[in-house]
Amino acid sequence: MPLAIVLGIFLPQFHAGSNILPFLIGMMMFLTFISKIPPQEHHFTFRIEIRALVLGLFLTLLLFILTKFFNLPKEFLLAGILLALSPPANAAPAMSKILGGNPVLMLIIFIIGHVIACFSIPLVFGYFSNTYSLELYFEMAKAIFNKMQPIVTIPLALAFGMRIFNPSFADKFLRFQKYTIFIWTFAVFLIISNASYKIQNMENMDWNMFFGMGVLSLIFCVLLFVVGWFIGKPKHPIEFSQSLGQKNTVLIIILAQTFAKEMPLVVLGPIWYVVWQNLVLSFMTAKVKPSKLKSE
Repeated sequence: MPLAIVLGIFLPQFHAGSNILPFLIGMMMFLTFISKIPPQEHHFTFRIEIRALVLGLFLTLLLFILTKFFNLPKEFLLAGILLALSPPANAAPAMSKILGGNPVLMLIIFIIGHVIACFSIPLVFGYFSNTYSLELYFEMAKAIFNKMQPIVTIPLALAFGMRIFNPSFADKFLRFQKYTIFIWTFAVFLIISNASYKIQNMENMDWNMFFGMGVLSLIFCVLLFVVGWFIGKPKHPIEFSQSLGQKNTVLIIILAQTFAKEMPLVVLGPIWYVVWQNLVLSFMTAKVKPSKLKSE
């Protein structure tokens, strides 16, 4: 995966391939949920997402105080809001399975996280950007819902339908699950390539803002993954860390470009987060031992 990140940075001309990302994520979803589903502990779900929301609001308040105290540009605050309140990434359930976690629990967290984001991001982002209106609220909520819905419904309907109505045929796809990590690596390459292309085509780049956003997103990324891991112990460190740390960067990049047009550099926060997030996930896939976690 580190190679995919490096290649993505230096090969922005492949940004056009990002159009197939929904297909790649959908394929990962399908391969993840084509398996037999064990009994679930649903009571963890609400607790995880409430903690994620509370932590996101706390980080927003803390960042607001810091930007006022140090007289920092408003772009830092708005980028931080999107990072703090972003729902989990589309690939979080598949990544949870790769790391040895519970993909079904992560899927429920993913869906609930996006529902919460439909309410929290428009309210908080609109308030602090001084652009809040009922029209803006519904536009942002609709954008969040529309980005999640097709990636979830189609592959899950295929996987669950096949498992219910033709389980023997569904079993034939199980041997392809080992390729999920390669699909994700290719997806990371396309995501980074697209982010690199966006940065190279920005006009009037403020390099202090550029590197400042890099530091801000790095702090957020490490903090969210680490906090998620430790508050999720002993049973669900993977799911907690994925819920808090693995953000739907594609979604918040679109939100930044659409609803912060007067401050175009806000998008640098989510773009930088793409790099840090995938470096952390690369580290986790190399270091996290599923068998060890299950024995804890």
